Amino acid sequence: MLKKFNDFLVKWFYGFLELQLVISLMSLPILTCWGLPISYMSPLSNMIFTPLLILFLWTSCLFAACALVGLPCSWFVWIMDSITALWGYILSFASPFWLIGFSQSTLWISCIFCIFVYMLYTYIKPNTKNAVAILFMFWLTLIGCRQYMQKNICQQVGDLPMVVLRINKKTYVIDYGALCTKQNFYTYIDYTIMPTLIKATGITTINTLVICKPSAFLAKAAHQFAQQTKVETIIVTKKAHCFEHVKKLFEGSNVIILPLTKPPKKSHFKTKAPRPKTRALYKIK
Repeated sequence: MLKKFNDFLVKWFYGFLELQLVISLMSLPILTCWGLPISYMSPLSNMIFTPLLILFLWTSCLFAACALVGLPCSWFVWIMDSITALWGYILSFASPFWLIGFSQSTLWISCIFCIFVYMLYTYIKPNTKNAVAILFMFWLTLIGCRQYMQKNICQQVGDLPMVVLRINKKTYVIDYGALCTKQNFYTYIDYTIMPTLIKATGITTINTLVICKPSAFLAKAAHQFAQQTKVETIIVTKKAHCFEHVKKLFEGSNVIILPLTKPPKKSHFKTKAPRPKTRALYKIK
C-alpha cells in the first residue's frame, strides 16, 4: 500500500513539474513582449497554491450551500480566513532575487525553443521523466544565452530618461528623471518603468541607483523602486534637499545612501614638463 502511494506521488510530481516547465516555456515569448519576469519558484509556489485553491473553492461552495439552506456556516468562514492568512504569510517570503527577466534580444531564441517543444510532443512523444530532463536542458540553455547577452551592457531603457550599465556582474542604473515623470509614481513604476527595463535589458535587480534630477516626491519614488529591485546603494543629488529626504526615509534599512557630488574642476594653471638637457656635440678631428 505504501509503495503504491509512493509511486503515485512520484508520478504526480513528475507530471506536475513537466506541466509547469511546458507552460513557462511556451508562455515565455508573450511574457518577454510584455516585459514580465519569470520566477524560479513558480513550480513550487504552484504546487502549494493549487491544493489551497481547491480547498478554498470547496469551502466557499459549502459555505454558499449552507447559507442558502440556513445551516450554521461559521466554521467555513474560519477555514477560508485561515487559508487566506496562510497564503498571505507564504507570499511574505517573496523576493525579487527569485525573478529572472528576458530582454527582447532573447525573443527569437525563446520562439525557437517553443517550436522544439511542439516538435517534441508531436513527433517524439517521450515519457514524463525524459521530457522533464529535455525541458530542463532547454531552460538551462536559454538562461545561459541570457547570461551571455547581459555580460557587459550600456543601454538606454526604451524612451525613458534612464541608462543601464552592467560591468563586472554589477548593475548600475542612472536615472535622469524617469522615476518622477508622473505624479502617480507607484503605478508608473509598476506598469511602465519595470516592464520597459526588463524588455530592454532583462534586469530585475540593481546594485547601484544614481538619481540625478531632483523632485518633490523623489524619496518615495526611490523607496518604491528600491523595494522592487533590491537596490544596495543609492547615489542621489543634493539639490532641493533630496539627499536629506532620501537618507531619512531609508533609515534603518540596509541600503547605503550617498550624495551625488560634482567631479573636481581642472586646474587653470598648466605645468610644463621640464625639457631634457641636451649635450653639445663636438666634432672629433
